[in-house]
Amino acid sequence: MVSEQEEAKPQHILVVDDQPENLKSLEQILRFSYQVSLAASGEACLKLVAAREPPDLILLDVDMPRMDGLTVCRRLKADPVTSLIPVIFVSALSRLSERLAGYHAGADDYVAKPYDVEELLVKIRIALNNRHDLETARERSSLAREEMETSLAACTELNLMADFFHRSLECDDLRALGERLLDTFDRFGLRVIVRLVESGHYFSHAGEVGVLDQEMMESLYEKGNIIDFGHRTLINAKFVSVLVRNMPLHDDARYQRWRDNLKLLVEVVNSLIDNLQRKSNRQKERERLQSLIGGIHQLIEQLQGSGDDLNWDQACHDLNRLRMAWESHQP
Repeated sequence: MVSEQEEAKPQHILVVDDQPENLKSLEQILRFSYQVSLAASGEACLKLVAAREPPDLILLDVDMPRMDGLTVCRRLKADPVTSLIPVIFVSALSRLSERLAGYHAGADDYVAKPYDVEELLVKIRIALNNRHDLETARERSSLAREEMETSLAACTELNLMADFFHRSLECDDLRALGERLLDTFDRFGLRVIVRLVESGHYFSHAGEVGVLDQEMMESLYEKGNIIDFGHRTLINAKFVSVLVRNMPLHDDARYQRWRDNLKLLVEVVNSLIDNLQRKSNRQKERERLQSLIGGIHQLIEQLQGSGDDLNWDQACHDLNRLRMAWESHQP
């Protein structure tokens, strides 16, 4: 049982910068709301994180001697123990290309020097909220995975998709469709940001969406249908983009399986958005989705009957065949 004292314990922020005046300034800003630790180099940051309980968030300078912030961030994100610690770069290097370089290294946000204190505090709040959301999803996903063998997991995932396809037929507007989509990703144990391309509207499980996430999704919209970078995967379609923030990077089989399944999920959502926007051909879309749902249920029955002889490569081939058949009949 958690005591009231433990519940009231302030969240811990580690500030990393090679300039003493920057460390002092950030410590003065943060000390009234957070527990603050300081490190004057990238090497010192990694030692502190390894030697004690990891911080709840790291504010990290980019341009440091010997080991720059990008290298530090990549090392933190490559370690399963520290991969969920939010990293916010605080740097004078503030061009879009530099901010995106930080994002590709695994950073959660970017604050340009000289920074606005209110903007910094808002971004810290968003990053900490996102971390809590990701940890909740990881716990849920871990519990579910422990309860399921591979074949059962595959069936469960396909059932989630089939259920979404069926329920999406009841959606008459984009808000309802978006809520169904977020609920389905939640049942997968995944945390996502959804961008509706035409309206420019963003929504996510955590509520607020950071500026760097928005910039990244917009800048990479025309760079490919699926873009992987670390534990994040961006799936682009004509009317919708989905950024998955916690793909199972350390489980290759599940990563690939979910990558393929989620691509189909986004493609179906894209078609439904198009259909809702045009408000026509509803019956034809229902028939196409019903055919896809029927094919997925047949595949589930085959997997359930396979027992220990599960051939996931064949199952992937069959699912891909269903996807291509569905795509070939798009209007």
